[in-house]
Amino acid sequence: MATSLPPAWLAELNDQGALVTDPDGRAAVLDEMAYAARRRREVDACDLVDMLEIVESARLWALDGSDL
Repeated sequence: MATSLPPAWLAELNDQGALVTDPDGRAAVLDEMAYAARRRREVDACDLVDMLEIVESARLWALDGSDL
């Protein structure tokens, strides 16, 4: 994975409250931010894949936590 992912994307990823409140919506925002970072060439294709996998993991984490 990249040594430096986009700070704005990381900030959104770390907003656990928003993620738990709306897992699917936040995942969509994070996915779009990841694709935008790739279009701007801030990340390479491998980093994009990693970012999308992290988003899906975070979404599943939030869904699992919201069932408690």
